[in-house]
Amino acid sequence: MAVSSERCADTVAELVRIPSVNPLHRGPIADAAGPIGEAAIAHHLADRFRDLGADEVVLDEVADDISDDTGVERPNVYGRFVGRTDRLVVLDVHTDTVTVEHMTDPPFDGRIADGRVWGRGALDTKASLGVMLALLEQWRADAVEPEPTLLVVGSVSEEAGGLLGAARLRQWIGERSLEIDQLLVAEPTRLAPIHGHKGGVAIEVTVHGTAAHSALPDLGANAIEAMAHVITAYEAEHRRLQTVPPETELGTSTVSVTTIDGGTGGNVIPAECRITVGQRIVPGQVANEVHERLIRIAHESSPLPVTCRSLLPPQPDGTHGSDAFYQPPTGDLVRVLAESAGTSPTVAPFGTNALRYGGLARELVVFGPGRIDDAHQATECVAIDDLTRLAACYEAWLRPT
Repeated sequence: MAVSSERCADTVAELVRIPSVNPLHRGPIADAAGPIGEAAIAHHLADRFRDLGADEVVLDEVADDISDDTGVERPNVYGRFVGRTDRLVVLDVHTDTVTVEHMTDPPFDGRIADGRVWGRGALDTKASLGVMLALLEQWRADAVEPEPTLLVVGSVSEEAGGLLGAARLRQWIGERSLEIDQLLVAEPTRLAPIHGHKGGVAIEVTVHGTAAHSALPDLGANAIEAMAHVITAYEAEHRRLQTVPPETELGTSTVSVTTIDGGTGGNVIPAECRITVGQRIVPGQVANEVHERLIRIAHESSPLPVTCRSLLPPQPDGTHGSDAFYQPPTGDLVRVLAESAGTSPTVAPFGTNALRYGGLARELVVFGPGRIDDAHQATECVAIDDLTRLAACYEAWLRPT
């Protein structure tokens, strides 16, 4: 083993102690720990990359509405480490975390206890960054290089805001005309290589009615009653999709109405009603076409006027939604990771930055320690044994014998 489990744990704990709560998840506890957002950890990583011998370090500001409105700095950070070959591989780890407002543990103490590292981000996903930093540190001390040239990426805005950091990384890669052989997206997968997960579309639908006294309902137009027709139509669309034979082990596409809001009082006919509706995209579907179909269903099913808007930022080409990520589990990267971890390739129910990387690399895999079931909870931790296993997997990937 090239690096000790203690060093892996210490490096992960160091990152946990740097708050990096996504600005869309801010609250009093996060604000008090400040500064809000990913800037502090991005600058820390830039310094660490330089110390570890990166031949290039880039802080790449990601434009978004939050930065425009509040001045919050949200840079991606890239560190390039020259290998023994020109073959380029990428490790992408998102630097933002979810909210800490509901945590019952100190969110940023990074304590090491009971064989685990504790704190927000320890599992999702500072574990992957910490282990890679520990390995790079050990390799530098031993005067060894990875076989491929390695680009380590810390990307913003994965937990909320539409994968803006991943979208910007893709643009940056294109601007430099880089050719990527393998791209590993870090997420908790129980160290099983994920070779596919569903994409998605999300819209807000608003039905516009006319307010009136509830004693005289015929003088108004009830937006909630009209929205019931829309919800029924989405239920029917979901049932239709379950009859479509799936093309892959990702299964069928699904439609879900997840929020509803409307009305102003018990004696007022509601003038507006809003819902959030989303569809999970599977291979064979085109996300923008699904987006347009959801809008069309709302207009066709509502007896009252409807407006719709996307809840996800548009793609660089102006289209909406994310196609599914899927590739057969036969690539070299999947094989190496599965063999070194002692796991089997699989698919996942959750989304990741991989939704922005279709066609960007010859091989694309989602991979990391821990269970996604344990993410976003009131406590968060990662097992040190899993950090050790992850280091061995990275060694097998980047320094094959």
